[in-house]
Amino acid sequence: MKLPSELLLLTLSILPTASTAPIEPQPPSLHRRSASFLSLRGLTRLDADFSNAESYSHPTKFFHESTFSNHYDGRFASTELPHTTRQFHLRLMLKAYMDTMERIGVRTWLMHGCLLGWWWNGHIMPWDTDIDVMVDEGGIVELGSWWNMSVHAFRASDFDFPLMPSDVPATVSQHGASTDEEAIAQENTRVSKRMLHEDLAAHGKKYLLEVNPAYTNTSTRDRENVIDARWIDTATGLFIDITTLHTQPPVKQYSHKTHTYHPVPPANGEQPLYTKDQHAYTSAHMFPLRQSTFEGVNVRVPFDYEELLLDEYGPESLLEKWYRGWRFDEEAHAWVETPEAAGIEEAERARESKERYLVRVGAKAKKKMRVE
Repeated sequence: MKLPSELLLLTLSILPTASTAPIEPQPPSLHRRSASFLSLRGLTRLDADFSNAESYSHPTKFFHESTFSNHYDGRFASTELPHTTRQFHLRLMLKAYMDTMERIGVRTWLMHGCLLGWWWNGHIMPWDTDIDVMVDEGGIVELGSWWNMSVHAFRASDFDFPLMPSDVPATVSQHGASTDEEAIAQENTRVSKRMLHEDLAAHGKKYLLEVNPAYTNTSTRDRENVIDARWIDTATGLFIDITTLHTQPPVKQYSHKTHTYHPVPPANGEQPLYTKDQHAYTSAHMFPLRQSTFEGVNVRVPFDYEELLLDEYGPESLLEKWYRGWRFDEEAHAWVETPEAAGIEEAERARESKERYLVRVGAKAKKKMRVE
């Protein structure tokens, strides 16, 4: 849910802002645009920067996505990846990130689209292009103070979780291909997946942890810097968005007896929480975190995960089994790409659009459409 207007105004008036707050000393490793493209030579494979600088429209924005997609870092990518390749790298990135956070002692958990994918079948949604996680205030201070611009190298042997079904090379016998076209497509997929594993074995993976200096500004007024840090795949430009969960400042009540303001204890003992993108939570929504697995990786998820998903995406997100040309197969417990799903979804959108139109124009329009 979004912050109520009175709480939003409270955070705007109490929390520091870029223009009114006193300037606090920053950790020495943090400064604007911590890593320019030129400074990343040797870490990036590119010869040119494909970042969207946005210097005029968004002069205070720290993270700049690529010119071709908002889900790639243009310093490390020049084009989008095909679906199968993207899913492979997202899984590796999730494993590397979770293992690193566990090793350095930063508590982190799944949120948003990844949490929805976890709810359905424990996998990244096939149409997702990034991963969303959250840390607490102590976690982001740890990352910003000690780990900003650190590079984390992994060998193929470090990704020791079992292969998912999507990584198993497809064969004609497995899928019962009935045409030469299907057989050729499956063979191409098998070769592509084998090449991904061979590249991983030969080169391993490197990830850059970059922290936004604006993480110290906890005001919801800073709409340009709601992402506090990113875990970036230096080979593909894919990244994990890291946001911080903050404690809302206490509401204060004036006492005529003492002529002073006193903090009001939160109702039911549930501490109000928020993020800079104006999502509001309570401590009961988040904690204690639950231990689980996602893509075969050990992860944490919020305690009241279903309530969070219903609030953010609506009840249809937990019921609708057709989405963007994908159908959820109950027997396979997986999302399956099918032209039929795309057709049904398009027809459903048309039906809903017509219903909304009828409600909007009223009974007279209904009668006219029936005559026509």
